Amino acid sequence: MRSFHLLYVLLHVACSTAASTPTSTQVLDGQTATLITFPTQPTDTGLKQIPDAAHPFIAPGPNDQRGPCPGMNTLANHGYIPRNGIATFEEITLAMVEAYNLEINFGAFLVAANMLLRGNPFVNKISIGGVSPLVPPLPGNIGSNVTGGLAKHGGFEGDGSITRADVHIGDNRNFQDLLYDLDLLYLGQFGDNGPDGNNTVFNVPTIIAIKRHNIQMNQAADPEFHFTPTRVAASFTEISFLLDVFANGTTKQASISTIGSFLRNQSFPQNWHRAAAPVTGEILGQTSSQLDAAIPIFAGHNDAQGNFVPDTPPPAPFDANPGCGFYYDLFANMPGGLANTTGIFKQNVDLLSSIVSAAVSGPPCDQPLLPFGPPDN
Repeated sequence: MRSFHLLYVLLHVACSTAASTPTSTQVLDGQTATLITFPTQPTDTGLKQIPDAAHPFIAPGPNDQRGPCPGMNTLANHGYIPRNGIATFEEITLAMVEAYNLEINFGAFLVAANMLLRGNPFVNKISIGGVSPLVPPLPGNIGSNVTGGLAKHGGFEGDGSITRADVHIGDNRNFQDLLYDLDLLYLGQFGDNGPDGNNTVFNVPTIIAIKRHNIQMNQAADPEFHFTPTRVAASFTEISFLLDVFANGTTKQASISTIGSFLRNQSFPQNWHRAAAPVTGEILGQTSSQLDAAIPIFAGHNDAQGNFVPDTPPPAPFDANPGCGFYYDLFANMPGGLANTTGIFKQNVDLLSSIVSAAVSGPPCDQPLLPFGPPDN
């Protein structure tokens, strides 16, 4: 149903923008626009060994961008996206499809949302790390004076990570050995047996225990702990990647050696194969829903006394359920000036917004949205 919805939206956007706006050159503030297009789904969607010979691991150089997402860092370290960590919507989407066998609509949603939140959709560039001169600020002074990249706090990046510290109390960008060692304690308690020994395979009880501990520990330690609707969804989805994306496609096991390669080394494991069939948002949703059922967390923040209290709910109908709240919160944190653009810039914003809306909207909050947040990206 969502795939049909996305196809309809993309056709509508393509037809309306083609009729109203020519795709000629557009220059603003010295930047030249790059038209964003939706990539074609590759025909090869089965089991495949990754990486291939054309994508060896090369450690990042001092000027290469890396950030809080091990999956993105791994793609850059193997050259599936540019090794400098600056990439386009199409490059990241196709890399996730090729390397991780993510279903293309779900992969496109992840990239589209982040491009609107933390990238520059005018020039079609985003940093998988922090601020870079290769990703200029949004033209027209509609965003921050620098473009933050995936490492900027807020959006999908946020508190309660399994391998990064909260931004207000530590390093939210780089891998933290201590946090991962704490994660492994729960693997030792709840993990399945595997080729690496007893209790060495991540499973649902393990990731539930890890995520519950992450949230409780950071809520107690971080006076400014904040679990926004977007962060609630992202937090449960990102840990679900361990089982649904990072598991070896040949064994379907997320072993300690496999997960350690992705999280600690940010490299594809030896003899690793991607999933045998495309990994959809629904598949990840089934895993994250088990975490949601086991961990009674809501969108909220610490008050002045350190108590975790609910955030102000969004307006109706977006207060109907957490999914609607997530949908509203995403667009409420994208610079509102993006909705008032013209030419190629508008085409890009409309396309990316339609991809996000198609992926996460649903009754009773199924109306399409455009960015309406503060000028902060």
